Amino acid sequence: MERKYRRDLASRSVDVRGVRESAVDAWPDGNTQELEAIWDRIIEDLGSDYDGCSNVSSIGWAA
Repeated sequence: MERKYRRDLASRSVDVRGVRESAVDAWPDGNTQELEAIWDRIIEDLGSDYDGCSNVSSIGWAA
């Protein structure tokens, strides 16, 4: 990407304790419908516009 199009983005942290187990089960099964539903539940807690979080390039999981 050309430098003129780059911008600094703030990272966000979200507690996913309520959906973590479901995501861990869905991931190896390739259950993308369940993962999408889980993602929708997670972004509801961010308190921002849906479009601001609907296009994500990566998600990091930490234990």
